[in-house]
Amino acid sequence: MSQKVNIRVAGRNYPLVVQSEEEEILRIAAKKIEKYINTFEKNYNISEKQDALAMAALQLASELENILREKSQEQNEILLKIKKIKKLL
Repeated sequence: MSQKVNIRVAGRNYPLVVQSEEEEILRIAAKKIEKYINTFEKNYNISEKQDALAMAALQLASELENILREKSQEQNEILLKIKKIKKLL
Protein backbone atom coordinates (compact mmCIF):
# COMPACT_ATOMS: atom_id res chain seq x y z
CA MET A 1 0.00 0.00 0.00
CA SER A 2 1.31 3.47 -0.89
CA GLN A 3 1.82 6.08 1.77
CA LYS A 4 3.20 9.59 2.02
CA VAL A 5 6.45 10.05 3.92
CA ASN A 6 8.85 12.93 4.46
CA ILE A 7 12.51 12.08 4.09
CA ARG A 8 15.03 14.64 5.30
CA VAL A 9 18.36 14.87 3.49
CA ALA A 10 20.93 17.65 3.80
CA GLY A 11 18.57 19.84 5.78
CA ARG A 12 15.70 19.58 3.32
CA ASN A 13 12.46 17.64 3.49
CA TYR A 14 11.42 15.55 0.53
CA PRO A 15 7.78 14.40 0.46
CA LEU A 16 7.54 11.02 -1.23
CA VAL A 17 4.87 8.46 -1.95
CA VAL A 18 6.26 4.99 -1.34
CA GLN A 19 5.16 1.46 -0.67
CA SER A 20 5.03 0.80 3.07
CA GLU A 21 7.83 -1.77 2.84
CA GLU A 22 10.11 0.83 1.16
CA GLU A 23 9.84 3.42 3.92
CA GLU A 24 12.38 1.82 6.25
CA ILE A 25 14.86 1.39 3.40
CA LEU A 26 14.52 5.06 2.45
CA ARG A 27 15.01 6.18 6.04
CA ILE A 28 18.12 4.03 6.38
CA ALA A 29 19.44 5.41 3.08
CA ALA A 30 18.79 8.99 4.21
CA LYS A 31 20.68 8.33 7.45
CA LYS A 32 23.58 6.87 5.48
CA ILE A 33 23.66 9.93 3.22
CA GLU A 34 23.63 12.21 6.27
CA LYS A 35 26.48 10.21 7.81
CA TYR A 36 28.59 10.63 4.68
CA ILE A 37 27.77 14.34 4.44
CA ASN A 38 28.81 14.88 8.05
CA THR A 39 31.99 12.86 7.56
CA PHE A 40 32.99 14.75 4.42
CA GLU A 41 32.18 18.14 5.94
CA LYS A 42 34.22 17.33 9.03
CA ASN A 43 37.19 15.46 7.53
CA TYR A 44 37.62 17.53 4.38
CA ASN A 45 36.54 20.93 5.71
CA ILE A 46 33.74 21.18 3.15
CA SER A 47 31.45 24.14 3.70
CA GLU A 48 29.18 23.77 0.67
CA LYS A 49 26.40 21.23 1.14
CA GLN A 50 26.36 20.60 -2.62
CA ASP A 51 29.98 19.42 -2.54
CA ALA A 52 29.32 17.12 0.41
CA LEU A 53 26.25 15.72 -1.37
CA ALA A 54 28.26 15.10 -4.54
CA MET A 55 30.95 13.28 -2.58
CA ALA A 56 28.31 11.24 -0.74
CA ALA A 57 26.73 10.32 -4.08
CA LEU A 58 30.11 9.22 -5.45
CA GLN A 59 30.80 7.15 -2.34
CA LEU A 60 27.40 5.44 -2.46
CA ALA A 61 27.62 4.83 -6.22
CA SER A 62 31.08 3.33 -5.73
CA GLU A 63 29.77 1.02 -3.01
CA LEU A 64 26.88 -0.05 -5.22
CA GLU A 65 29.19 -0.73 -8.16
CA ASN A 66 31.43 -2.88 -5.97
CA ILE A 67 28.44 -4.86 -4.71
CA LEU A 68 27.14 -5.38 -8.25
CA ARG A 69 30.54 -6.59 -9.46
CA GLU A 70 30.88 -8.99 -6.54
CA LYS A 71 27.40 -10.32 -7.20
CA SER A 72 28.16 -10.80 -10.88
CA GLN A 73 31.39 -12.61 -10.05
CA GLU A 74 29.58 -14.87 -7.57
CA GLN A 75 26.92 -15.65 -10.17
CA ASN A 76 29.60 -16.56 -12.70
CA GLU A 77 31.31 -18.83 -10.18
CA ILE A 78 27.99 -20.55 -9.43
CA LEU A 79 27.32 -21.06 -13.13
CA LEU A 80 30.77 -22.61 -13.59
CA LYS A 81 30.12 -24.98 -10.69
CA ILE A 82 26.75 -25.95 -12.14
CA LYS A 83 28.40 -26.69 -15.50
CA LYS A 84 31.02 -28.86 -13.79
CA ILE A 85 28.32 -30.76 -11.90
CA LYS A 86 26.35 -31.31 -15.11
CA LYS A 87 29.45 -32.74 -16.78
CA LEU A 88 29.84 -35.19 -13.92
CA LEU A 89 26.26 -36.42 -14.28
